[in-house]
Formats: sequence, structure tokens, C-alpha cells
Amino acid sequence: MKQSFPKNFIPTTYALLILVYLYTPIAVLMAMGFNESRYNTLPFRFSLKWYEALAQNKVLLRAAGHSLALAFVTALICIVLATAFVLGSKKLGRRAEGLARNLIMMPMSIPWLILALSMLLFIRFLSMDKSMFFVTAGHVVISLPYAMLALQARVKVLDPALEEMSASLGAGPLTTFRRITLPALAPAIAAGGFLAFMISFDNFAISYFLIPAGTSTLPIEIQASIKFGFTPEINAISTIIIGVSLICLAAAGWIMRSSLKHMLEGKGN
Repeated sequence: MKQSFPKNFIPTTYALLILVYLYTPIAVLMAMGFNESRYNTLPFRFSLKWYEALAQNKVLLRAAGHSLALAFVTALICIVLATAFVLGSKKLGRRAEGLARNLIMMPMSIPWLILALSMLLFIRFLSMDKSMFFVTAGHVVISLPYAMLALQARVKVLDPALEEMSASLGAGPLTTFRRITLPALAPAIAAGGFLAFMISFDNFAISYFLIPAGTSTLPIEIQASIKFGFTPEINAISTIIIGVSLICLAAAGWIMRSSLKHMLEGKGN
């Protein structure tokens, strides 16, 4: 009797091979962060010595502090701007809203290297010096679209009758926003903040072109360390970065999924 493969066998196998190809190098990097050998050689001997060395590396820790502060400020600005846009766009015409949304989303389709170079040339054209203000502005430009996507997805499933009911009961715009709109958008705001934080924390190109002399971020320090002499401490800090990124992605996905499920259950009841 002739045997046949399941219909989804080939697509599933293809997808698994792609995942293995993409994530095997990352898994090897993370494993070598726990390898005792300085040169990443086998046999593998578990050790935390490189994390202990990392804890004593003031340069990497200082750069990590700069990246965390920059990512936090970027995420805060992005969620404020994204919230203001998704709420204020209701007052715009369809054409104006579409134009504004396309302009905000455009950095997603432009390579960050080109954006960074364009911003640097613009600063030079204005005869201004590089500063953390321009670094933050650049990070906001590339992170804002991701926060916008999370908020727009949430706004589409909101019931506009809630705001109308609040207004009919005598609540003003500020009260309606504080008690109705903001709590409803809170999960998307948190998810968008996590995404913006992750994009900013991992970014190299914008920081490299716009950061002032004497200041550094973690991706820049990692690149410099690899260029002038690789040490397993880079494996350790890279593992931490991957962990932070995965936590941010998981948190954003869980918040959005839980919020959507709760809203659908509420509509069903």
C-alpha cells in the first residue's frame, strides 16, 4: 500500500530548517558564554567566569547603562507620541490621516544605515554638533512605527460607543480619556513601549553615526570589542541582550493577546 506524506509535511519541514538556520548561531553564542575556554574551543566546560569578568568590566557596564537610559526615554516618548496620534487622528480627514500615518511608518521601509547617514548630514548642514538629543531623536524616529502598530491594532477593536456613553452621562473629554480611553489603551501602550524599548536598545547604526565623542552605547562597545580583540565577555553580554529582547517581545505579545482575548470575551457577554 502506497504511503503518502501529510499535506503540510514539506512546508513544516521547510519552516523548521529556516528556524534552525537562523537560531543555531545564536544558540551557539549563548552556550559559549558559559564555556570555560577563552577561545570557544571544545570540549565544553560549564563556567560562569565570563559573567564574573563582565561584572568587573566598567566600560561595558557604563555603555549598558547608557543604552538602558536611552531605550527607556525613547520608549516613553514613543508611547506618548503614538497615543496622541491615534487619538488625534480621529479629528483629521481620511487623506490627512493616511498621509501622516505613512510618514510615521516610512522609517520601517528605509535601511537604518541610510537614515543615520541622512541625519548626520542634516546635522552637519545645520553646523551643529552631535549630541544625545539627536541620538534620542533618531531612536524615536525608528521606534515610533512599532509603538504605532501596537496602538492602532488596539484602537481598531475599541467600541466607540463607550466614549459616546461617557459623554452622554456628562463626562468631559479629560474625564472620558482618564477613565475610559486610557484604561482601554493601556495594554497596547505597554506593548508598544516594550517594542520601542527593544528597537532602541539593540540599535547600532543611529547611535554610531550620531553619538557624541566620549559617550558610547552597548552595541557600539560590542562592535569595538570585536574589532580590536574578541573576548568571551561579549558572549555573556550578548546573551543578556538576547534575553532582554526575548522578554520584551514575549511581554508585548502576552499583553496584546490577553487584552484582545478579554475584549472579545466582553463583547461575547
